[in-house]
Amino acid sequence: MSANLTNKEKVAILLLNLGPEMAADILGNFGESEIAEISDIIGRMRNISSDVSMEVLNEFKGEYQSWRQSEEIIDVIKDHRPSIIPFRYFKHLTSEEILSILAGEHNQLIALILSYLEPQQSADVVGALPEELRLDVLNKMATSVPPPVQVIKQIDELLETKVVSLGDRLDTPNERKYRAIAEILNRSDSVTEKTIMQRIKEENPDIAQEIKTLMFVFEDLSIVEDKALRQMMSETETMTIALSLKTASKEVTDKIFNNMSKRMGDLVREEQQILGPKPLAEVEAAQKIIVDALSKMEAQGEAVRTKSQDLGPLV
Repeated sequence: MSANLTNKEKVAILLLNLGPEMAADILGNFGESEIAEISDIIGRMRNISSDVSMEVLNEFKGEYQSWRQSEEIIDVIKDHRPSIIPFRYFKHLTSEEILSILAGEHNQLIALILSYLEPQQSADVVGALPEELRLDVLNKMATSVPPPVQVIKQIDELLETKVVSLGDRLDTPNERKYRAIAEILNRSDSVTEKTIMQRIKEENPDIAQEIKTLMFVFEDLSIVEDKALRQMMSETETMTIALSLKTASKEVTDKIFNNMSKRMGDLVREEQQILGPKPLAEVEAAQKIIVDALSKMEAQGEAVRTKSQDLGPLV
């Protein structure tokens, strides 16, 4: 009977018979794609007869001549590869979602989790952390000794429960796609942005509005929280602020000046007088510096945009 089974189906039956603890250890020695495939096979298996199970177990035993030798081989593999691959459920989350889940966790725990993520994903999350936290997390990633496997398993299970409980609040696949498009357009020049948005609007106005809502453009400063706006301005050169206001609407201009001290407001007005006419490209570059600063704050979990956003019609 077992002759009709594929090798991965035989592995799945073997793991089912060995019990969850040993199965978890052995499964961790496979590559990620193999783990996904074998897990899928296990999930689809129903009513495996004892005869088939015994055939598979005997085949495994015969392949290595004895259970003792097979255990020795498994031990050698385990010595050279991790015994588990935890935190796999983070793989398909955005860096913003991971930051939301890890908010308030100890730096040691954050460092442990990031050490198991794909390098690019880990780099994206670290890059969005505040500088002081980022340095501490990186230091712990470099110097800390991993906890025992059983502790990692317990952490893995607890965080998986947290991820599941947050499921309704995480982005859907479509939202992630739209957020990616919004981020790309945020980093594009204004001509490219308007051209692409107009094309999307013509083909599907609803999707265009979804993307527009996720984008952060300079005119959105009118709906930025006062606290966030003041923090951004305290870290931005007055010349950049003055230059950015050259094409700003009255609403945005008023919002910015209302959040400045009198001294800073006077400095910005002086800069505006000194600047004189400037190419539109320079103005947009200054606006981008401001938008990027606020976007970074938002990615770090700070409240930037007000709850009641009226982004207006698409142009």
